[in-house]
Formats: sequence, structure tokens, C-alpha cells
Amino acid sequence: MPQNTHFDNAPPLLEGRKARLTINTAWLIKLRWVAAFGQWITIATAMFLLGIEIRWQPLATIIFLTASSNLLLTYLFESLRSRDLRSLGAWETLLFGVMLMDLGFLTAMLYFTGGITNPFAVFYLVNVALAAIVLTPRNTGILALVTVGCIGLLLMASYPFAFLGSWQIDNLATSAIPMHVLLAGTSVALIACAMVVVYFTTRLNVELQRKEASLRLNEMKQARSEKLEALGTLAAGAAHELSTPLATIAVVAKEVQRELTQVEISADIKEDISLIRSELDRCRAILDQMSTDAGQATGEPIVRIWASKLLEEVTERIDVQHRGRIQVDPNIPEVEINAPLHLLSQAIRGLVKNALDATPAKQSVHLGVRSTSDQLIVSIQDHGTGMPPHILARIGEPFFTTKEPGAGTGLGVFLAKNVVEKLNGNVTIDSVPDQGTTVIVRVPRIPSTNNEKTPPNSLDD
Repeated sequence: MPQNTHFDNAPPLLEGRKARLTINTAWLIKLRWVAAFGQWITIATAMFLLGIEIRWQPLATIIFLTASSNLLLTYLFESLRSRDLRSLGAWETLLFGVMLMDLGFLTAMLYFTGGITNPFAVFYLVNVALAAIVLTPRNTGILALVTVGCIGLLLMASYPFAFLGSWQIDNLATSAIPMHVLLAGTSVALIACAMVVVYFTTRLNVELQRKEASLRLNEMKQARSEKLEALGTLAAGAAHELSTPLATIAVVAKEVQRELTQVEISADIKEDISLIRSELDRCRAILDQMSTDAGQATGEPIVRIWASKLLEEVTERIDVQHRGRIQVDPNIPEVEINAPLHLLSQAIRGLVKNALDATPAKQSVHLGVRSTSDQLIVSIQDHGTGMPPHILARIGEPFFTTKEPGAGTGLGVFLAKNVVEKLNGNVTIDSVPDQGTTVIVRVPRIPSTNNEKTPPNSLDD
């Protein structure tokens, strides 16, 4: 038993309970307003259109109490959902009390309008159905038993017991109300009952599905962030552990190379020594790139950047031999974003390099920039072979790459998504086999003003 209690009070489950209570309470408040309004309409119709005599004074009092209690529930709802998770028990108790009160209001209204013979007695089923959705199983069982008791009281008050005296209910079946009016009232009550149950349960299911999707999305983002931190730790550890032996090898190789310059050796041996030096430099570059890619540069400050400056930073750091293959859209919008310049440009540059690798050597990659009222949109379109759906679904997984072994680490898209999503943006990829791939990067932009100026030439400006 203690283990179950601890499990039920786990933070993820408490968050789920709070989300459910928030949705249920919001819709219960709406439904109670609809019920109060519908009761007024029903009473007015019966009195003025059908000419039925009704004791409207107690009914008006009950409707007033329903509306007043709903105002109080709205106030308490705003207070409760701003509290921490420890108040969920009080919240559930409040909803139980509200539904018990509604049960009492319904019983009182039926008492003054024919008791159990009133067609709208079917709304007992609505109350029990909503309780099954809104309340805990224990409270739902209690409310169901109370409902049975209320129905029993109305039945007893409908019989001509002498001890009831003036408390006896006038049976609608023996009243002067025409049968066709009673049948019409029964039909309206059944239709209204069905519509309320279907609408309320459907809306609750939709809202719960949205909350569930939002929770899953947050879990995915958290998992991705944890992977990124693990990659950073791995890269930093690898760089630390390998830097000392690599430095030793570099010193020894340099000494060997210097000593060999004093003796006659074959050209092949000189090339081998030079190859050792170049491969050491490559190892260092790979470790530095892993450290940077894995998020070690995430401490870079966020600044205001013009779209033109971001695009300039992306293209200028691409190798000269490939820079000419990039077709940049000349119509760059004059908008600004808040972002770390070097980290974001590096993320986009990695996507551009992927496009260049996928595109045949004699073809180009299109780099376009446009904006909407709230986003800066960067598109990278290549002319490669594209990807089938099962490969496209895995793009963005760490260490998954479509390149040849040794040609890539499989971190480019994964890290680009992390950088962009931390800025509340997103990266989408659209690919069709034999037709190429288009990557869209969306980043929130700073809202434009009427005195918007021409973008500066540098960040310092």
C-alpha cells in the first residue's frame, strides 16, 4: 500500500491529474452556465407558450443559486490551478461538492415540477455520467448512491401518504397537462440529455488528447536535450582524454621529421611523416568540432541579428570551392531575430553542407530567406537523390547519417534542431526520392516597427 501511494503521488502522475482537473473544471463551469440558461428557457416556454401553471418563485431561486455558485466556482478555479500539486485533493473535493449540490438543485426543481414524472428527470443520468468523467471512482460511487436516494425520495413523495401532508408532489400523469405535451417534453428531455453527454464527453476527450500530445512533445524535447548534454559530456571527455596522447604524438612526429631532414631518406618516408602530421591535425579538428557541435558553445549570448547578417555569416564560412554552388535569394527581408549569431549560423551552415554533399558537383543549392509577421524562414533546397519515407523518418537521430562511412558524424541535423528549438523555432524536412530535399528553418522574428531601418553591415553597428 505505501508503494502505491508513493507511485500515485509521483510528479508526472500529479501533473496528469492536474491537467485532467483543469480541463474537467473548465468544461463543468461552461456546462453549468448552459444549464442555468436552459432552465430559464424551459420555464418561460412552459409558462408563456404552453400555458402551464408553474411555481416559478422557488425555481427562480434555485437558478439564482446555481449561477451564484458557478461564479464562486470560477473564482476558486482560478485560484486552485495557480497552486502547486499538493492542492489537488482539495480541488477534487471541491468538484465533488459542486456535483452533489447540482444533484440537490435538480432534485429540488423536480420536486416543484411533478417529481419523477417530469420528463427532465432523465438528467439524473447526465449528472451520473459527468461524475464518472470528472470525479474520482470513490466520489462517483458516493454520488451514484446519493442519486438513487434522491430518486427514492421523489418516488415516495409521489405516493398519497398521509404523513406527507402538503409535501406530497402533484403527479403530472394525473394533471390537466395534455398527453401530447408530456410526450413532447419527454422527447426534448431525451434529446437534450443525449446532446449534453455526447458534447461534453467529446470535448473532454479532445482536450485530453491535446494535453497528451503536448506532454509527449515536451518529453521528446527533454529527451533530446538530455541526449545533447550526454553528447557534450562525451565530446568534452574524449577531447580531454585524447588531447595529451595526440600532443605527445605530434611532438614526437615533429622531432622525427626534423631529424630526418638531416639525413638522406626516400620521398615515401617523408610523405608518411607528413601524413602523420596531417592526420593528427585532422584528429584535433574532429575533436574540436565535436565539442562545438555537441553544445559547448551554447553559452554564447543572444543578440539582435539582421537576417542579412545571419546569411552572411552562414555563407562566408563555407569553403571557397563550394561557395559558388550556393544560389542565395537576393530578396532578403529586412527583419531581425534574437539568437546567438555563431551558434545559429553554424547550425544552418551544417544543413547547407549536407545539401552540398547531396547535390551533384555541377549543380547548385538554393538558399532562400523570407519572413512572415512572426517568423524568419530559411529554406535550403538541394538537387540530390532525395530520401524514401523510412529514411526520412530517422533524419535527426543522433549518429544516423546517409553519408559514406567517415564522411559525417550524423549530428548535423540533430544539433541544428536543438539549437533552433531552443529559440522556440522548428526545423522541418521534406524529401521526395529522385527530386531532392528541402529543409525549412523557422525562427521567431522581432516584430517590425513603423520606423524600421536598413539593416547594418555588421553586428557591432
